[in-house]
Amino acid sequence: MIRLIIVVIIIILTTALGAFLALNPGHASFEFLGTQMEMPFVVAAGALILFSFLMLVTWWGIYMLWTSPDKVKSFLSRRRREQGYDALERALIASAAGDGEAAVRQAARADALLDRPALSRLLAARAAEAAGHPERAETQYEALLEDPRTRVVARRGLTQLAHDRGDLEATAEHAADAFDKAKGARWAFDALFEAQVAQGRWDAALETLGEGDRRKHIALDVSKRRRAVLLTASALASETSDSDHARDLAEAACRAAPGFAPAANLASRLLNAARKYKKASDVLESSWTLAPHPAIARAYRDLRKSDTKVKRLERLKGIAALQPEHRESKLVLIDVALEDNDAATARTLITPLIADGPPSSRLCALAARLARLEGEDEQARRWMARAAHASTEADWSDMDPDGNAFPYTADDWKRMVYIYGDEGRLIHPRYERYERNVEAVPETALLEAPPKRSPARPAAYFEAPRPPDDPGIDEDDEDSGRAR
Repeated sequence: MIRLIIVVIIIILTTALGAFLALNPGHASFEFLGTQMEMPFVVAAGALILFSFLMLVTWWGIYMLWTSPDKVKSFLSRRRREQGYDALERALIASAAGDGEAAVRQAARADALLDRPALSRLLAARAAEAAGHPERAETQYEALLEDPRTRVVARRGLTQLAHDRGDLEATAEHAADAFDKAKGARWAFDALFEAQVAQGRWDAALETLGEGDRRKHIALDVSKRRRAVLLTASALASETSDSDHARDLAEAACRAAPGFAPAANLASRLLNAARKYKKASDVLESSWTLAPHPAIARAYRDLRKSDTKVKRLERLKGIAALQPEHRESKLVLIDVALEDNDAATARTLITPLIADGPPSSRLCALAARLARLEGEDEQARRWMARAAHASTEADWSDMDPDGNAFPYTADDWKRMVYIYGDEGRLIHPRYERYERNVEAVPETALLEAPPKRSPARPAAYFEAPRPPDDPGIDEDDEDSGRAR
């Protein structure tokens, strides 16, 4: 609409100017080089406009001829760059689609067309990875290390390649360099921490975890649980060589995650060895309050080796009172009642647990002990048979047949870093390996088997006659044969 108005205004002004010139024709005269000319004003104005236009065209032509080499060069460069970006686009699409060979071809074409060595090398490395040529990719990434701008991205590529081929040392080296150079690189923290854990370098992993915590790369609760596992594993590793240092590490693990039973059990054992019984008791009570575990109850029961049986049972009652409604507390009280020969209390506590669902082998063993206490040997044997086939309890499998709590391997601790650290779950490796629980078999051994009866001889017992075709051996022949 505005354009239409402007056009109309121009037409009106042009018409008005034409009418003005028609009513006032006028004359124009000029003299140049002795020549005097006179003409109408309109003709002179038209000639001036035409001359200006010709001069403009002439100067434009001269300018175009003067600048044409640069323009041609710029045109060719722009065309080359567009082709390079087109090859780059195709290489990226082929790499994302998993077409490695096409990605390598387009990456080489982009490298030839574009004067961007960093971009070309990165693209060539990614294309080589997609094509399944890690050696070529590693060469390209190593070339990118020379440029400070691409150093971190090169470290990331080299870290991934080292991780894929299982080279933990190289993975940690590349990730550590990137972790130092790029404060916000979360991937570098994850890769370095995982490599150190996989190598069993607990102290180095603790240092990395602390730095990652300061940089906000990990949630606070996850960091605390991971720290507790690492400290416990480190304490176990140094228990025989430096018990004082191991005790400090175990106590630090308990402070990081009081409910982590392996840390509490280890700390109490080391504190007991140092005769710090009160501190050991506090550690176990804190752990039981947050997460009752049978290993904690055992450690609490055996705090003082010199205590009498009565004192130990009283101590177990005390720790069970911290979590009276928990199933583990009820099992502890059942065991205490059986040790006290209090069958009524044991029956009251065990009945709802048995009715709650299929009993575990540990619960069957307790029921067998109760039946034996009540003088029902046959019932005790039936419970013993059920214990042999019932499911085990994961928590109880954390103790080996010798009663040692949490006899985990180095690989078990590595898994624990993530299972307990990230999810807050306490895994039970011995249970996952289908190892039987501790208590069921020893308790069944207390049950006496019924006496073996010899079969009765039939009343009408007689010697079967010899078959006709069996001549047999006479007693005289037998004696003569022995004499020979």
